Amino acid sequence: MAGLISVIDCISQASMEIGISQRPISTAVGSSDQDISQMQALLSTVADEVLLEQPYRVTLGDGIWVFSSDMEPKEKITSDSDLIGFDARLAIDGLKYRFLKAKGLEFGEEMRDFLTRLNKLGARANAVVLDLDADEGRVQ
Repeated sequence: MAGLISVIDCISQASMEIGISQRPISTAVGSSDQDISQMQALLSTVADEVLLEQPYRVTLGDGIWVFSSDMEPKEKITSDSDLIGFDARLAIDGLKYRFLKAKGLEFGEEMRDFLTRLNKLGARANAVVLDLDADEGRVQ
C-alpha cells in the first residue's frame, strides 16, 4: 500500500498545519494533550467517511483501516507506529477538517481540500482506459 502514514505522523502533521503545535508531537496514543487525544479519536470518523467512497470501499471493504508497522490488520489504533490504510494526504486533510469542525471553527477550506482529494482518488480508481488498438474490426 503506497502512501501510508503512521498515526503519530498524521496527527503531528495535521496539528502543525492548523497551528495547534509548532513542532512534531512526541506521542499521540495516550497523550495528555486534549487536542491530540481528540485528533486520535477523530481519525475513526475520517476513516468512516473515507471507507464509504472508492477506491477504499473496495480495497478496505472489510472496514479494517489500521495496520501494525508490519502490515498486520488491527481493529483499532493502539500504537503511535500504527499505519493508516488510506492515502496519507487524505488522512491529514480529513483530520484537519474534522478537528476544526468539532471545535466549532471555520473548516470550509479544509473540507474542500479533503473532498477534492477524495474525489480525485476515486476518479483515478474508476477511470476506464480505452485501448483503441485492441479493436478487432478496425480498418488499417
